[in-house]
Amino acid sequence: MKKRLMSSVVYALIAVSVAAITGCNESLKQSASGATYYTKYNFHYTTEKGEVRGSVANWTKVPEHRVLPYGSPVKVKPWKSGYSLIDPKSGKTINVLSKSKFLNGKSLSEYLDLILSTTPVSYGGLSEVDRKGISEGRPYEGMTKKGVMIALGYPCPHDTPSPDFDTWKYWANRFGNYYVTFKDGVVVSSGY
Repeated sequence: MKKRLMSSVVYALIAVSVAAITGCNESLKQSASGATYYTKYNFHYTTEKGEVRGSVANWTKVPEHRVLPYGSPVKVKPWKSGYSLIDPKSGKTINVLSKSKFLNGKSLSEYLDLILSTTPVSYGGLSEVDRKGISEGRPYEGMTKKGVMIALGYPCPHDTPSPDFDTWKYWANRFGNYYVTFKDGVVVSSGY
């Protein structure tokens, strides 16, 4: 009896997970429809097991680390575990792990609205330290919240539910993370 009940629970959880992923991908199919978007922030990714991968958790310190600069044109399409960003010029595809538990109640389409723009982006009025951090894809003391977000990407929503918080959590890789702490909107410490 217990075995049958456990099996039923496991099958129910699998069905719910598949439905959630399918729902996200359906929503993504409707919103993306082959349009070109532009990255609002640097996008960090790596090559893992022969596949170019990224995550909504912003893995910023992984082996083979690369950065797709903010303002880069991309196409978006559904992928089995999230979505893919495709460079329309080179055809390079970055598969982005985006489990619903990392999105803090947002749909995948809502999350994509946070990190992508339908028009080209550029930023003016950035300080020298902001520009340095953005070009290197890392935080420095003295950077503004805007500069850090452009440099490292939107903080992972399940660990930093609002960018209004004074501490943002970023993931170095799948197993480690670090915090960027602000005072009056400026970085005072970073565990990068």
